[in-house]
Amino acid sequence: MRRTGAFRVRLESAWTEIRENFGRSSLQTLGIVLGVASVLGGFSITDSFRKRSEALYIKLGGLDKLNIQPNNTGNDGTPTALQNANLGLRRQDMEDGRELDATLIEGVSVQKNARTRVRSAFADQERQVQGINGDYLAIEGFDIAVGRSFSPADISSASAVVLLGSEAYSTFFPAGGGLGATIRVGSVPVTVVGVLKERVFRFRDTPGQGNMFRRKNRLIAVPATLVQQRMQGDSYQRVDKMTFRIPKVNAIETFAKGLTSVLKTNHRLQDDVRLDDVAARERKRRDTGDAYDIIFMLSGVLALLGGGIVNVNIQLASLKERVREVGVKMAIGASGREIFKEFMTEALLLTALGSTVGLGVGVAFSWFITHYIGMPLGMELGSFLWAFALALCFGFLFALVPAWKASRLSPMEALRYE
Repeated sequence: MRRTGAFRVRLESAWTEIRENFGRSSLQTLGIVLGVASVLGGFSITDSFRKRSEALYIKLGGLDKLNIQPNNTGNDGTPTALQNANLGLRRQDMEDGRELDATLIEGVSVQKNARTRVRSAFADQERQVQGINGDYLAIEGFDIAVGRSFSPADISSASAVVLLGSEAYSTFFPAGGGLGATIRVGSVPVTVVGVLKERVFRFRDTPGQGNMFRRKNRLIAVPATLVQQRMQGDSYQRVDKMTFRIPKVNAIETFAKGLTSVLKTNHRLQDDVRLDDVAARERKRRDTGDAYDIIFMLSGVLALLGGGIVNVNIQLASLKERVREVGVKMAIGASGREIFKEFMTEALLLTALGSTVGLGVGVAFSWFITHYIGMPLGMELGSFLWAFALALCFGFLFALVPAWKASRLSPMEALRYE
């Protein structure tokens, strides 16, 4: 209880000193305010970009994907004889990959692209057509608005059916009523069995910022087998892209190594395919964000360092004004240790007040910047804790010298000081 009472007295004394010397105290806290605002503002801006990127990846279907695409040429740009002899990325590669560990894989999708003429009663355009399988929509983040998706029977029998994205549907059926209608994809008449929901994502909410998913809404999808068999006559069932969805993101790297071995065996030891681990790409992007965090933190540290140096000088100057006060306290029984605690309490209270104001300034600064560039503000608790902890650390370190000098004063010399 005595310790609690002593601390309360020191705290009240520190508050009285700060209040009675408001100008000097404001100068002491200015560096702390700027440093904390700099650290928090920097962290918050990178947090905002990171959260927006995460939202984008979720819209794209998530991070749990491993994409495989063919490499068309050798390292020097010219295909080797073995590469020319290979049949390319095929459906068989997908089946062999699935057999590696079926328990890890939640879904597998393939894409087979074709550039062809698409005609309806209302439009006639040359379009990119994607041949897909049943898992494609879920893996890529598409949802059905009306109608249905492709059934396993549609895929296996190369049924003449088509799914239209929202933009494609409005182009070929501007008046609506396209579900169940027939359009021609190349020379093949196909039936519209489903329409996809419009996909919208804007990284920044600023005027003129385009929809990043505008092209995805142009999707015209038919069964991959239809493109392979009826449109291209490909008996080898080659594909342009293959995607494995693996919910255990930490297992993707191990699975990728096994899949690389399988693909090399299937492709005569040629590196004619490339693997893209989406989660690894995101980790690399996060590392870049962490580098920016370090830069912002260093700028805040420099501000705190400069403010701390100013703080020390002001405290040492104010100590000269308080020498007689310290001498009186020592004369009536205060120990050097108690004087040290009193000065440290005042310095840490100033630091805490400056840090609180700095956090508010940092939030306002972050909001202004993100609002200006049209991005939602995203802040994490860790950013607040880092900024506050750094300020307290510097406040403590820079208060040591003035507090130590005050505690070492001689009572007799202090009382005679003019």
